[in-house]
Amino acid sequence: MSWATMASGGAVTLYVGYRWWRRRQRDQAIERELEQTNGDHQPLPDHLSPTLAAIAIDARRLRLELETPIRRIRQPLLSETPWARRQRCDEYDAALYEARRAMWDWLRSLRQLNDEDRLLLGEFGLSVKPFRALLFACDRTDDVWEQVMWPRAPDPDEVWAQLRRTILELERFEAALLRAHDSPYR
Repeated sequence: MSWATMASGGAVTLYVGYRWWRRRQRDQAIERELEQTNGDHQPLPDHLSPTLAAIAIDARRLRLELETPIRRIRQPLLSETPWARRQRCDEYDAALYEARRAMWDWLRSLRQLNDEDRLLLGEFGLSVKPFRALLFACDRTDDVWEQVMWPRAPDPDEVWAQLRRTILELERFEAALLRAHDSPYR
């Protein structure tokens, strides 16, 4: 065996090890942040209207549901077959579909609020704009009917950035509802 072959074999091994280590570090950082976000569970104030209480509960549920797509992303393996990669991408697409459907349902429930509750949300500075952005983000490809041998894997950093932004907005939304004071003028 020549010196060049041994050196290149060592370099490849080193690169694969480094890639695995970086992936593991990123996954652990995401896991820690998700645990911090969903760690404490505060009770709902009694003075919230039943519809706003339901919105707050649904926001908490939606926040937990948005974790699924990021947990379904796994980096492609070097020896992965096209069929395994297709299955992995299909699992991610299904999780993203479910998260979007849950987001649409939650936005629909916000749209059905009465004027008094909408005014209260406006006083808290809460808006639906940050949540609508997620509905059109996190796609693997522009072509939903993509039929290729090696499907493009989702970019975990981009997906995490979008989901993290939405999860933090949901947390802020829920915290604003939990801090709502009982108004004597209601």
